[in-house]
Amino acid sequence: MNLKNNKFRKIIEILSLIFTFEIIISFILSTYNPPYQPILIKLDYISIMFFTFEFAYNFYYSHDKIEFFKDIYNIIDAIVVIAFLLYSLQIFYSKAFLGLRIINLLRILVLLRVIKLRKLEENSALMNFLTLLTICFISSCLIWIVESGVNPKINNFFDAFYFTTISITTVGYGDITPKTDMGKLIIIFSVLIFISGLLTSLQKALKGD
Repeated sequence: MNLKNNKFRKIIEILSLIFTFEIIISFILSTYNPPYQPILIKLDYISIMFFTFEFAYNFYYSHDKIEFFKDIYNIIDAIVVIAFLLYSLQIFYSKAFLGLRIINLLRILVLLRVIKLRKLEENSALMNFLTLLTICFISSCLIWIVESGVNPKINNFFDAFYFTTISITTVGYGDITPKTDMGKLIIIFSVLIFISGLLTSLQKALKGD
């Protein structure tokens, strides 16, 4: 029975990654205003339904319900489920799904958890790269949401990703600058998170950890 449960959990883990990538790819494509936008929304809807099932399954089989909600990933899942239910009840207005996507993009952090489970965290270079990629990706999504339509130089996800990457890495060519206060705050916090992570990595390297 345990063997069957383990296999089922493996299947859920794989599907979780697949649906997470679907959300990410769907968001990127949606920034280009494609004619198949309704299809992307339907695919997102299916993905969130799976996340709802995954959350319920993990909660049901958790040994300690209180400890379950102390896990940051479970908290994110709970927010996704609540947002999904509200969306299903049409409590939000038509653009609410965009906000729901923002929440789901945080699920990219699941990739770091899977890597840890696969014991790849021993490769510090890989972990550092994935951490930087995660920060850049989430920041880019947020930048596009607050800057698109306001900033003439940010028209799609690639523009936002380019701007975010050169800002976080402190290259800063200056060809693109944020136009909104929220965009400025996102970049400030992203740079601070990156620098703090870099300093932490350097300290560990100097200590020989």
